[in-house]
Amino acid sequence: RAPGPRAHFAATARRLFIVLAAMLDKLAVNSLIVVPAVLGLLWSAKEWVSVSKVKLDGHPDLLAKQDSRAATSNKDIVNEMIKIAKTIQDGAMSFLFAEYTYMAVYIVLFSIVLIKFTGVPTTIAFVVGAVTSILCGWIGMMIAVYTNVRTTHQCWRDLKSGFDVAIQGGCVMGLSLVSIGVLALFALIEVFKKMFDFESPEVMYEAIAGYGLGGSSIALFGRVGGGIYTKAADVGADLSGKNDYG
Repeated sequence: RAPGPRAHFAATARRLFIVLAAMLDKLAVNSLIVVPAVLGLLWSAKEWVSVSKVKLDGHPDLLAKQDSRAATSNKDIVNEMIKIAKTIQDGAMSFLFAEYTYMAVYIVLFSIVLIKFTGVPTTIAFVVGAVTSILCGWIGMMIAVYTNVRTTHQCWRDLKSGFDVAIQGGCVMGLSLVSIGVLALFALIEVFKKMFDFESPEVMYEAIAGYGLGGSSIALFGRVGGGIYTKAADVGADLSGKNDYG
């Protein structure tokens, strides 16, 4: 069976990368890996600052002409938004604390299994990948709950302003996740080269595969646990609405 277009493209890209790596020295190759990741973190921090500059003031001058309630209850509306956002943030933090507690137990227990069957290097890579995934998840949750209320507030002005804030908040999660993951993997490879005496690069990279195992395991926990949490919140809100309004 002939390989498909995607497989052919992947093989071509792999050969091109090998040729480019052979043409460049080690410092240049490392720079091509580290510099974009650092730039991604810096841009992520910039976007975080941009989101933080959104003031929850209710747009009093603008909304007096657009909203029938704005002239008399603008402050009440903003206070209610802040109250709801604080409740969501507290709930998100409680969920993360509970989930990460179970994740810590899983990491310890599964590390014991990995040490017995795969060795110390793979176990270290697994733990690093798990911790990196936990860090990225925490950053994502923080910026999500922080951005949500500001996006809503800016949509009160117009959709474009709300869309801009939403994109800025999304950039924080997207760029920081990729950048932290690349930097952690790069640092792990460099440490492995100095700490362990592997028979060949292939053996070392087999141990490095534990990094992906750790990251994927925690991502799976987050996906399943987060889905259960949000479904419980949805059902709770539905029951609360029925009780309040009949």
